[in-house]
Amino acid sequence: MPETRERAPGRPAKAGRGPRRRWTNLRPLLVLVLLVLLAGAGWGIVYHSPLLDTRTVAVGGTGTLPRDQVARVAAVPIGEPLAGIDLDAIWARVAAIPRVASAHVERDWPHTVRISVRERVTALVVPAAGRYAEFDKDGVRFGTVDAAPVGVPVVETDADTVSRETLRGVVQVVTALPPPVAQRVRDITARTRDDIVLVLDKGETVVWGGAEASDRKALVLAALLPRPAKFYDVSAPDAPVTRTQPFPSVAPPAPAQPLPPVAPAAAVSTPITP
Repeated sequence: MPETRERAPGRPAKAGRGPRRRWTNLRPLLVLVLLVLLAGAGWGIVYHSPLLDTRTVAVGGTGTLPRDQVARVAAVPIGEPLAGIDLDAIWARVAAIPRVASAHVERDWPHTVRISVRERVTALVVPAAGRYAEFDKDGVRFGTVDAAPVGVPVVETDADTVSRETLRGVVQVVTALPPPVAQRVRDITARTRDDIVLVLDKGETVVWGGAEASDRKALVLAALLPRPAKFYDVSAPDAPVTRTQPFPSVAPPAPAQPLPPVAPAAAVSTPITP
């Protein structure tokens, strides 16, 4: 008997399947639209809403500088959206203050601009018109004080014309000195980087010379100071000199004296023999 096969009847389509598929296809687009709307709302809140405006300025890291001076120079626009504040412009204004060595500016949400500064440290002072000009370790002039700070060397030079290179040389010398010796330095004369002279607390004079080999010169000077002397020369550290009297100055050569006039030679006649 022949086999017969009957085809199973097809499943009827579920009602509503078409609209559900269309919804599934539209879902990414709707999510994207929602994200755009949320981003726009967030942008509006951040840049236009008073909920995140600038209300305060916080200044830190100051020592000699008054905080209100830093805030005044920073000129932060109070009331503007914090997100729109130009931090680079604020930094440039603060960094231009002579006593400021470095500055950092940042937003502190929700309402504050925070400014942190690091002030220059006085490495030496130079007499200037009855006061003292302050210089840092890099030879940068940044302030003026009425009296020399305790423990800061006084350099006898012209504050208006001295080069940074010369002052950096002086700082190199002072930094190389052992603390017990550095505390005894009262005055420094520096006409150039290669002509540095120290004066100690008991009036001793130290001819240092140039700033090179300052570590070696400092060790030699520390070894020589126990010897009673008034003058020390460590400009050539391998051949130092100590004296109880001032070093002789090199006198200019005396002008040449004119030679006395030479008398004319007498005529000598020689008889001719035949």
